[in-house]
Amino acid sequence: MENKRIIGVFDDEKNLFDSIDLVQEKGYKISDVITPFAIEEIFDKLKLKTRINIAAYFYGAIGGVLGIYLSLYYMAVISYPLNIGGKPTLSLSFVILIFVGTILAVVTGTLMTFFIIDKKGPGAKEHFQYEGITDDKFLILIEMTPDLSAEDVKKINAIFKNNGALKVDEK
Repeated sequence: MENKRIIGVFDDEKNLFDSIDLVQEKGYKISDVITPFAIEEIFDKLKLKTRINIAAYFYGAIGGVLGIYLSLYYMAVISYPLNIGGKPTLSLSFVILIFVGTILAVVTGTLMTFFIIDKKGPGAKEHFQYEGITDDKFLILIEMTPDLSAEDVKKINAIFKNNGALKVDEK
């Protein structure tokens, strides 16, 4: 069974940021913030860390090495060696292929890593559904754990309402 949540729905990101600051100041833990577009400041406010940029670097390094091997060596020397106008067989004429191979490896690897970590993809079950979630609404989710008293829930609801929440739900 899924835990109940307190959901604050906002239409302005300034109100969202003010609410995040106040909720954290009071000592309550925010379980998730859902926005219709990426907002980098939320990572800082929620003190979230990601290492996907390190993974992307390694994907790029692997893609670059494979690009060098495939374009400079395999295609130019082993598979289809041509001597055109005295051009050396092993030259840097395929820099574009190396560059594109590196970008392809970074994008593909990072996307697959994201899908695996976030358990997305074909057949994945939705983890949260709310009307307007992808349109223009900003949501703050707080899990209603057993250590939250009824007074705490009232305080969180008041924080959301006083900071311009369009709606506060408990689902």
